[in-house]
Amino acid sequence: MNISDQERVEDILEFAQTLTSLVSHGHEEFCNEVVLQLSIERLIISIGEACSKISPEFQAAHPEIPWRDIVSMRNLLIHAYQRIDLIQVWKAASKDIPELVQNLNTNF
Repeated sequence: MNISDQERVEDILEFAQTLTSLVSHGHEEFCNEVVLQLSIERLIISIGEACSKISPEFQAAHPEIPWRDIVSMRNLLIHAYQRIDLIQVWKAASKDIPELVQNLNTNF
């Protein structure tokens, strides 16, 4: 199945909307609830996976988006589970993903 870059951007925005809803529970609940942590991690992984599938041409046309960093975070969460830093996960969910959404909404 051939999925367009635009469809992948739409997926990213959908994942980010769900992530925003989970982040609204707050940092304290995030720190205390493993299910919330895992849900947020999974959405970051999904966003990173979608970013990794966006064409090189599309990525090059939008250098303001840190594609490599997003995919690297996905790879870390998938492959280095023993090194997951919840502070970095929270930062990604509460700061970096909203910035990504802003960039995507501004440019698309």
